Amino acid sequence: MISECQCIAWQQGVFEPFSVMLAAVSWASVSAAEMGSPECDSSIHGIGTLEELNHNSSLAKLLLLYQASNGTSFNWTDSRIVEWEKFAELAKYEPESQKPTVKALLIVAYTVIIVLSLFGNLLVCHVVIKNKRMHSVTSLFIVNLAVSDLMITLLNTPFTLVRFVNSTWVFGKTMCHLSRFVQYCSLHVSTLTLTAIALDRHQVILNPLKPKLSLTKGALSISGIWGLAACFSLPHAIYQKLFQYNYREATVRRLCLPNFPEPAELVWKYLDLSTFLLLYLLPLLIITVTYARLAKKLWLRNAIGDITTPQYIAHRKSKKKSIKMLVLVVVVFAVCWFPLHCYVLLISSLGIKTKNSLYFALHCFAMSSTCYNPFIYCWLNEGFRSELKSLLAMCWKAPQTQDNLIPGMTLPYREAWMQQAQYKQRVSLQSIRSTTNVQTLNTDL
Repeated sequence: MISECQCIAWQQGVFEPFSVMLAAVSWASVSAAEMGSPECDSSIHGIGTLEELNHNSSLAKLLLLYQASNGTSFNWTDSRIVEWEKFAELAKYEPESQKPTVKALLIVAYTVIIVLSLFGNLLVCHVVIKNKRMHSVTSLFIVNLAVSDLMITLLNTPFTLVRFVNSTWVFGKTMCHLSRFVQYCSLHVSTLTLTAIALDRHQVILNPLKPKLSLTKGALSISGIWGLAACFSLPHAIYQKLFQYNYREATVRRLCLPNFPEPAELVWKYLDLSTFLLLYLLPLLIITVTYARLAKKLWLRNAIGDITTPQYIAHRKSKKKSIKMLVLVVVVFAVCWFPLHCYVLLISSLGIKTKNSLYFALHCFAMSSTCYNPFIYCWLNEGFRSELKSLLAMCWKAPQTQDNLIPGMTLPYREAWMQQAQYKQRVSLQSIRSTTNVQTLNTDL
């Protein structure tokens, strides 16, 4: 039992789900009453914080510390001894206090990520959906990536930020399961979608005479991706549990932690390892091989003496740009998630001591992958950039035109009508230029 006055002080750190699940399960069953402590601060406070405990301390030393601080004997049963042994063994997973500077930096970083991700990914969805010229299988996969990023931005990142700030879970049991499910499901959807994009580009470029993937089949592929990702994410959601630490009748702290079945350490270890191998390394290996073959086709196999038309040259150039853009999206995603994957594996496999600030910094870096893609599209895809400029121009000019027409009510009707007609003509010409650019490039987003 962990009390408000820190019978055994856990400080202000956050129990990280990956590192302290067994400590939470074992320690939750020891209550303040069982420890013979009606007055916490005068009895067991002398044991001190976990930093003061030697990780190699025996149970006898812990008993001496308790008796020295309390001056009384303790009625130990076999079950309590087992609980204390587990607790002493897992003391290396102690949380560290959160420094104000680190906390402030991570709060700012998380906030910027949430804002940029929401704005950028909503913009991607709007641009692609509203423009029929951009309706292709690759664009469909791009929208799926944006939806996945929006899901993790809305249903995981804010909850992680609040948990980091408050050092407790305040969102209830349902969100305890849902938030962890969303993190893994979104990660798996992104990885599998990037793999699907690579395989689709491979089919289109290396086998141009074969039928392309239709929008219907693309939608079915996306449904399969979500189903597969949900299946692999369910264990993380099912074996998540909300623990409450109560002192007398007041709830002191709630922790959302994994609670795997026995043997818990092995289940935890092999689940993380299989997730890393099957849903991170293997897809990235497939993507690497696929884009390597595409690069060889587009950059190295230029037949000497080929007679090429300007249209063919432009088409080939647009394909190269498209591949560059998609490769950069994959590289950014892989780099952002790799440190967190490795850290989780080290904790689950080797049982290393975890640090809150390090974990949340790596988690924040991984979450930042959700806000880079829209900038990559604007940078490397002229079709998307043209559509975005057209959309922003319409959004800015429409209010300005309406404001200009209000004083025009005092003008003659003919003059006001001419102003409105000129505005419509400008919008029409801009739309034609945008259409010409997209059709000339012939580039899938």
